[in-house]
Amino acid sequence: MSAPIRKSLTFWERLAEPQSVISFLFLYCAIHFLVRAVITPNFTLDESEQMLFSQTLQWGYRFRHPPLITWLSWASLAGTGGSRTAFLLLKYVLMALGLMAYFGAARIVIRDTLYAALATFSLLATFSMGYLPVIDLMHTVLLATMLAAYMWADARVVTRGTWLDHLVLGVVTGLGILSKYVFLIMPIALGIGVALTPLFRARLKPLRLLLAGIVAAAIVAPYAMWAHAHDYSLLALTQSVTKGAGPTFNPIGWAEGIGNLVIAMVSFVLPAALVFPLLYWRACKRLDEGQGDTEDRAWLRTYEIALITGAGIMLCAVFFVGAESFKARWLHQVMLLLPVYAFLRVKIAGATDRANKLFIAFAVVFVLAVIGTRVAIYETHVENCKECREYWPMSTYADGIRQAGFRDGTILGATYDLAGNLRYQFPHSRVVTPGYAPSVFGPDLGGQCLVVWEGEKDPPKETVDYLETALHAKVTSASMRGDVMAKLLMSKKRFDSMSYILLPPGVCHY
Repeated sequence: MSAPIRKSLTFWERLAEPQSVISFLFLYCAIHFLVRAVITPNFTLDESEQMLFSQTLQWGYRFRHPPLITWLSWASLAGTGGSRTAFLLLKYVLMALGLMAYFGAARIVIRDTLYAALATFSLLATFSMGYLPVIDLMHTVLLATMLAAYMWADARVVTRGTWLDHLVLGVVTGLGILSKYVFLIMPIALGIGVALTPLFRARLKPLRLLLAGIVAAAIVAPYAMWAHAHDYSLLALTQSVTKGAGPTFNPIGWAEGIGNLVIAMVSFVLPAALVFPLLYWRACKRLDEGQGDTEDRAWLRTYEIALITGAGIMLCAVFFVGAESFKARWLHQVMLLLPVYAFLRVKIAGATDRANKLFIAFAVVFVLAVIGTRVAIYETHVENCKECREYWPMSTYADGIRQAGFRDGTILGATYDLAGNLRYQFPHSRVVTPGYAPSVFGPDLGGQCLVVWEGEKDPPKETVDYLETALHAKVTSASMRGDVMAKLLMSKKRFDSMSYILLPPGVCHY
């Protein structure tokens, strides 16, 4: 008897299979990785920063960002002999793992694979998650991944609650704090949401939660001691980032801060938020008491409370920090909860296949438009670029500097995007940049001392000051000065120069 012929599944049917959805997510990240790897040989702003700071493995580098992304960057470079491909791949592997974790969290909360897939795809149809991270933002990609992992771990603790689930929750929490400080807002918000939901509160196991807390604290402790030893302040950092003036009576400033926060929250979910009510209008209305089972209603309550709490914590920055400036890409710790909540409502309220297919079509069009836009901007922007780091002919600049006599030693790059790109060209040299102690970039390796800046004019004053105060060297008559003129990548007529000063060997010390 012949075996029955298995019918091939349609795309729509595959969305009901978890392995198919995960494959689509990895394919999405693979395509963006290939576009990034091919589009320019240079490093973006965040990539340059990580190339620069990952020269050594340390407990901390700078307080503005915790060190986890730099540790991972260091591992990708040290473990592969400085491979550019491995370094670029890191971000897209993190992105794929984050999307997979988000899909896993959505499956637990929504309990429907199709709507969990739609919730995940909706992220890819926003500028904050579907455009900006594939352009740059390594810190933000790691933060989003850890937040998604927390949503998944939290859902497992609430629904299963084994010792292993709590251990995973503790590990994710600790690593999440080391990705970005604002990560903590989601555990606080979801914790309050669970505590105020009777069904889930009854499932909590205090001793196991204590284990999670101890594990998280143990992971964060070494970095916390490093930060304490350097007298860093989270309040001062928050005021600096948000341009806050501290807790003052300022109604006009409060109004501006609240308005910017609301705009940032709305912007985070655009353009998907414009399409959602058109296709799922029933989910936007108030749900009847009888709609959804007990578990559905408990998750709705938990996520509603968590969203309100998270937004409230961000609002506190307006009144107690004086924050007036907010950006959409600062709100992952709050807004990542929204798509899961929204599509849980869709599942409860019901939706037509046509609406679901139209939403998928919209997401696909947006993804393709992002890829096309990324390529088109690179292909057409060179003649008018102001920040031209993507078009710097770095290999030509490096060859010119070598011909001038530089081999290895300490390189002072005027800006960290330039310094990060120089590090790749001169992997055996220590590369430093103003604003940070030389020790952040590793020990003095001896050799020559080179100062590099963009353009033909004199080096920036802060670069000269850093050379003298941090590296204890001075430009003298024995220093060799020159510049390398070369045509920008992708350009037919635009030439830019990279200037340098080569100091005698052994003069740079810290």
